[in-house]
Amino acid sequence: MPTQRRTVLAIILAVILAVFAVSSILFLVQGGVGGGHARFDQAIALLGLPWVLLVAATWWPESLWLGDYAMIVLLPLVCNLAVVFVLWRLLTRRG
Repeated sequence: MPTQRRTVLAIILAVILAVFAVSSILFLVQGGVGGGHARFDQAIALLGLPWVLLVAATWWPESLWLGDYAMIVLLPLVCNLAVVFVLWRLLTRRG
């Protein structure tokens, strides 16, 4: 059973890292974001869901803005990894 859990974790982490890689490549090829009007903006936003909605919220303080790449590509990566880590800890603690 533990090997199945590790396999599932490896697949989930591979998907998260693949989404991060594709988002990064699209961001770099496009040269940033264009406020929703550039060629890959919609694809980058879809790849960052649901965490990119935190960035899109109007209440986001401008003083905490770290740059487009950090907020639109890295923030979803960190949030996804954090969720997987918390779930993994809960599952391994139970069984």
